[in-house]
Amino acid sequence: MSHTNRTLGILALVAVVLVAAVLWVGRREYLRDPPALTPLDPAAVTRIELDLPPVAPQAFELRHGGWWRTQPSAAHADDARVQRLAKLAATPVTRWLTTADVDPAKLGLDPPSATLALNGTRLEYGGLTAIDDLRYVRVGNKVALVPRQYSPEVMLTKGATQ
Repeated sequence: MSHTNRTLGILALVAVVLVAAVLWVGRREYLRDPPALTPLDPAAVTRIELDLPPVAPQAFELRHGGWWRTQPSAAHADDARVQRLAKLAATPVTRWLTTADVDPAKLGLDPPSATLALNGTRLEYGGLTAIDDLRYVRVGNKVALVPRQYSPEVMLTKGATQ
Protein backbone atom coordinates (compact mmCIF):
# COMPACT_ATOMS: atom_id res chain seq x y z
CA MET A 1 0.00 0.00 0.00
CA SER A 2 1.43 3.36 -1.01
CA HIS A 3 1.90 6.26 1.34
CA THR A 4 -0.88 8.23 -0.43
CA ASN A 5 -3.40 5.42 -0.10
CA ARG A 6 -2.54 4.98 3.56
CA THR A 7 -2.99 8.73 4.19
CA LEU A 8 -6.33 8.74 2.37
CA GLY A 9 -7.48 5.74 4.41
CA ILE A 10 -6.57 7.47 7.68
CA LEU A 11 -8.34 10.68 6.59
CA ALA A 12 -11.45 8.70 5.64
CA LEU A 13 -11.44 6.96 9.02
CA VAL A 14 -11.08 10.30 10.86
CA ALA A 15 -13.95 11.76 8.79
CA VAL A 16 -16.22 8.80 9.66
CA VAL A 17 -15.40 9.16 13.37
CA LEU A 18 -16.11 12.91 13.27
CA VAL A 19 -19.44 12.44 11.49
CA ALA A 20 -20.45 9.76 14.00
CA ALA A 21 -19.55 12.05 16.91
CA VAL A 22 -21.56 14.96 15.47
CA LEU A 23 -24.58 12.72 14.88
CA TRP A 24 -24.36 11.28 18.41
CA VAL A 25 -24.20 14.75 20.03
CA GLY A 26 -27.01 16.00 17.78
CA ARG A 27 -29.22 13.06 18.72
CA ARG A 28 -28.66 13.71 22.43
CA GLU A 29 -29.63 17.38 21.97
CA TYR A 30 -32.65 16.38 19.88
CA LEU A 31 -33.87 14.02 22.62
CA ARG A 32 -33.28 16.61 25.37
CA ASP A 33 -34.80 19.54 23.45
CA PRO A 34 -37.07 18.19 20.71
CA PRO A 35 -37.83 20.50 17.77
CA ALA A 36 -41.63 20.15 18.24
CA LEU A 37 -43.78 21.34 21.13
CA THR A 38 -45.07 17.84 21.95
CA PRO A 39 -44.30 14.29 20.85
CA LEU A 40 -47.96 13.89 19.83
CA ASP A 41 -48.90 13.14 16.25
CA PRO A 42 -51.64 15.68 15.36
CA ALA A 43 -53.51 12.93 13.49
CA ALA A 44 -53.69 10.91 16.73
CA VAL A 45 -55.31 13.71 18.78
CA THR A 46 -58.85 12.71 19.77
CA ARG A 47 -59.60 15.07 22.67
CA ILE A 48 -59.02 18.81 22.82
CA GLU A 49 -59.77 21.19 25.68
CA LEU A 50 -59.46 24.93 25.11
CA ASP A 51 -59.65 27.73 27.64
CA LEU A 52 -59.37 31.09 25.92
CA PRO A 53 -60.71 33.79 28.28
CA PRO A 54 -63.11 35.55 28.21
CA VAL A 55 -64.88 32.83 26.17
CA ALA A 56 -66.27 29.85 28.11
CA PRO A 57 -63.94 26.82 28.12
CA GLN A 58 -64.61 24.37 25.31
CA ALA A 59 -63.94 20.67 24.85
CA PHE A 60 -63.93 18.67 21.63
CA GLU A 61 -63.86 14.95 20.85
CA LEU A 62 -63.21 13.11 17.62
CA ARG A 63 -66.14 10.77 16.99
CA HIS A 64 -66.79 8.65 13.89
CA GLY A 65 -64.39 10.69 11.79
CA GLY A 66 -65.73 14.11 12.81
CA TRP A 67 -65.16 16.59 15.61
CA TRP A 68 -67.87 17.26 18.19
CA ARG A 69 -67.97 19.97 20.82
CA THR A 70 -68.79 18.40 24.20
CA GLN A 71 -68.56 21.58 26.33
CA PRO A 72 -70.14 24.00 27.02
CA SER A 73 -72.85 22.34 24.93
CA ALA A 74 -72.96 19.35 22.61
CA ALA A 75 -72.86 20.13 18.90
CA HIS A 76 -71.03 19.17 15.73
CA ALA A 77 -67.86 21.26 15.43
CA ASP A 78 -66.17 22.79 12.41
CA ASP A 79 -63.75 19.96 11.60
CA ALA A 80 -61.17 22.17 9.85
CA ARG A 81 -60.99 24.67 12.72
CA VAL A 82 -60.64 22.00 15.41
CA GLN A 83 -58.07 20.10 13.33
CA ARG A 84 -55.97 23.29 13.20
CA LEU A 85 -55.92 23.19 17.01
CA ALA A 86 -54.77 19.55 16.92
CA LYS A 87 -51.92 20.54 14.60
CA LEU A 88 -50.52 22.75 17.36
CA ALA A 89 -49.12 19.52 18.85
CA ALA A 90 -46.41 19.68 16.16
CA THR A 91 -45.59 23.37 16.60
CA PRO A 92 -41.93 24.02 15.71
CA VAL A 93 -39.90 25.24 18.69
CA THR A 94 -37.33 27.98 18.21
CA ARG A 95 -35.77 27.55 21.65
CA TRP A 96 -36.45 25.79 24.97
CA LEU A 97 -36.07 27.29 28.46
CA THR A 98 -36.46 25.60 31.83
CA THR A 99 -39.04 27.00 34.23
CA ALA A 100 -36.25 27.45 36.81
CA ASP A 101 -34.65 30.04 34.49
CA VAL A 102 -37.75 32.20 34.00
CA ASP A 103 -40.38 34.13 35.94
CA PRO A 104 -43.77 32.88 34.64
CA ALA A 105 -45.51 36.14 35.58
CA LYS A 106 -43.08 38.19 33.47
CA LEU A 107 -43.69 35.90 30.48
CA GLY A 108 -47.48 36.18 30.67
CA LEU A 109 -47.79 32.60 31.93
CA ASP A 110 -49.19 33.38 35.39
CA PRO A 111 -52.01 33.23 34.48
CA PRO A 112 -51.68 32.04 30.87
CA SER A 113 -53.60 33.90 28.16
CA ALA A 114 -54.79 30.56 26.73
CA THR A 115 -54.64 26.91 27.76
CA LEU A 116 -54.88 24.04 25.30
CA ALA A 117 -54.91 20.36 26.28
CA LEU A 118 -54.33 17.81 23.52
CA ASN A 119 -55.06 14.25 24.68
CA GLY A 120 -54.25 15.48 28.19
CA THR A 121 -50.97 17.22 27.27
CA ARG A 122 -51.36 20.73 28.66
CA LEU A 123 -49.99 23.74 26.74
CA GLU A 124 -50.13 27.15 28.44
CA TYR A 125 -49.70 30.18 26.18
CA GLY A 126 -48.15 33.40 27.48
CA GLY A 127 -46.92 36.68 26.11
CA LEU A 128 -44.68 37.59 23.20
CA THR A 129 -40.97 38.34 23.23
CA ALA A 130 -40.12 41.99 22.67
CA ILE A 131 -37.73 41.50 19.76
CA ASP A 132 -38.40 38.20 17.97
CA ASP A 133 -42.21 38.22 18.18
CA LEU A 134 -42.13 34.69 19.58
CA ARG A 135 -44.74 33.35 22.01
CA TYR A 136 -43.91 31.69 25.33
CA VAL A 137 -45.59 28.30 25.78
CA ARG A 138 -45.24 26.27 28.99
CA VAL A 139 -45.23 22.51 28.51
CA GLY A 140 -44.65 20.65 31.77
CA ASN A 141 -41.46 21.94 33.38
CA LYS A 142 -40.17 23.68 30.24
CA VAL A 143 -41.03 26.84 28.36
CA ALA A 144 -40.82 26.92 24.59
CA LEU A 145 -40.46 29.91 22.32
CA VAL A 146 -42.59 29.39 19.23
CA PRO A 147 -43.55 31.56 16.25
CA ARG A 148 -46.51 33.81 17.05
CA GLN A 149 -48.79 32.28 14.40
CA TYR A 150 -48.80 28.95 16.31
CA SER A 151 -51.35 30.07 18.90
CA PRO A 152 -54.90 28.85 19.56
CA GLU A 153 -56.48 32.22 18.91
CA VAL A 154 -54.71 32.50 15.53
CA MET A 155 -55.64 28.93 14.55
CA LEU A 156 -59.30 29.56 15.33
CA THR A 157 -59.46 32.72 13.22
CA LYS A 158 -57.59 31.26 10.21
CA GLY A 159 -59.96 30.71 7.36
CA ALA A 160 -62.57 33.04 8.85
CA THR A 161 -61.03 36.00 7.03
CA GLN A 162 -60.08 34.13 3.87
